Amino acid sequence: MRAAVIDLGSNSIRLLVADFLEDSVVTVHKDLITTRLGSGVAQNRRLDDTSMTATLSALIYFKDKAKAMGSKIILAFGTSALRDAKNSNVFLDGAKRIGLKVDILSGQEEAFLSFLGARGGLKLSGMSLVIDIGGGSTELILGRENIDKSVSLPMGAVSYTQRYFMSDPPGKDEVERARSTIRELILDFAGYFKQAQKNNHITAVGVGGTLTTISTMVQELEVYDTEWVHGYGLDKVDVDLVLSKLLFLPIDEKRKLCGLSPQRADIITAGVLIAQTIMEDFNIPQILISETDIMEGYLLQKLV
Repeated sequence: MRAAVIDLGSNSIRLLVADFLEDSVVTVHKDLITTRLGSGVAQNRRLDDTSMTATLSALIYFKDKAKAMGSKIILAFGTSALRDAKNSNVFLDGAKRIGLKVDILSGQEEAFLSFLGARGGLKLSGMSLVIDIGGGSTELILGRENIDKSVSLPMGAVSYTQRYFMSDPPGKDEVERARSTIRELILDFAGYFKQAQKNNHITAVGVGGTLTTISTMVQELEVYDTEWVHGYGLDKVDVDLVLSKLLFLPIDEKRKLCGLSPQRADIITAGVLIAQTIMEDFNIPQILISETDIMEGYLLQKLV
């Protein structure tokens, strides 16, 4: 059976069209449109009209594309932007008029589905830590077949750019304020993780646009290629180098960097800062990048 799922993220709207073969998800097509649905949510807890209109247009386009590709079922879910905004009902009503019922995931559901999708795509069997840095939130999930500990934290590439980075490039004091808040939010999980490390080999796995983008920047990929991204080992030293470069570049210069989508250039520094701080405070030398994530996890949960 062919099915589709649309992920309404804070930065991008994504489409996955997939076939189910023997209880597994086989990707047929993926697509992405940047609409910044979460723009403004960090400041005033409201979705703005411009981003809602752009996102609804993307929904129509993705729904039509999924149908044209033979999808029998089309599902849609939202994450932190729709979870946190006071006026989400306005957007949800618009989606209903299009013919789509949007499922708003809790932070814990988001974490579990990212874990399910990432481990399945990389065929991992041991203990793993899945790190999902999104536009509005970051999920940390530790476990094997079952989850030992998970958390959804209110920090993301879009929200932290808007909350902390007022200068271009950001000033040292802005960066340190953001880093300090990140460290406060991850402190409890970092302690738990280090205890688990004493008796277990733990594979760190990264999903989401921030971490896949860092991997394309490190590899200097002129064109995004799943074959080069999925399973790539992203070293801490390379994340340090990427961050040190970004901190001194204005937005116009960032847009010229090989491997960085121009649409992500204004938020990438905050995303890399979150990734680098997690790796530093958790003592993680390398993150294995997964192209499979919450979308695959959502389809597996709903349809298998």
